Amino acid sequence: MKPPLTDATLSRIRDGWADELEVPSHAFEQPGAHVFVHDDSRSLVMIELGDSQVIVGPSNAVDRIEGLTPDRRHDLAAVVHRLEGMDPDPIGVASLAYVDRVITPKGVQVAVGPVQNIDLLRDRCTPEEWEESGLIHMPARIAARRPDGKVAAVAGYERWGRHLAQLGVLTDPELRGQGYAASAAARAAQVAQNENLIPQWRCRVGNVASLEVADRLGFHEVGRQLIVLLPDPAQS
Repeated sequence: MKPPLTDATLSRIRDGWADELEVPSHAFEQPGAHVFVHDDSRSLVMIELGDSQVIVGPSNAVDRIEGLTPDRRHDLAAVVHRLEGMDPDPIGVASLAYVDRVITPKGVQVAVGPVQNIDLLRDRCTPEEWEESGLIHMPARIAARRPDGKVAAVAGYERWGRHLAQLGVLTDPELRGQGYAASAAARAAQVAQNENLIPQWRCRVGNVASLEVADRLGFHEVGRQLIVLLPDPAQS
């Protein structure tokens, strides 16, 4: 059974997102919706952590979705409908999961260690998979290798502010489901924890394979992120 997240970890997660959104540190402390107007922002962002939702964006956008019920605020179609006429570019909805103690995968014998060049693995995946992995922004990468030494999966992380380490993982399409992604991601998460960071698993809602890996490693889903890009009025 996965150990629950500690109150201290949950507090640091809230602080981390408050830093990322440039909102007050107490923004996530109370339940309900909390709106912060950033009129210079070119995106509408909704972060849900537990029973608290923080909405950040220009006033003409946040005003339109503030009246939605909490469950509809992370319904991308409902949000885009409310932004009709503003030419919104929906990026998507992501699951946000975290872990206190990483569960090391068992029954998988792989070699795990640092790697720099991952071009061959990148070329074997789709551009969408590469972009979603986020590895381009993660210089410290760790590979899980096949018995013949070839790279099967790569994981890494990007430091977000004081508290969070955004993880990314990419696996050879022909070797998925064999434990390579979990092994690489577990090591990357442990390295992040050694730097006193909280590993964050962020993936598209509906990405069942990714969520299953996160669950196997002990991650708890505690929130959602919705992002919609908005056009720059100066360029319209």
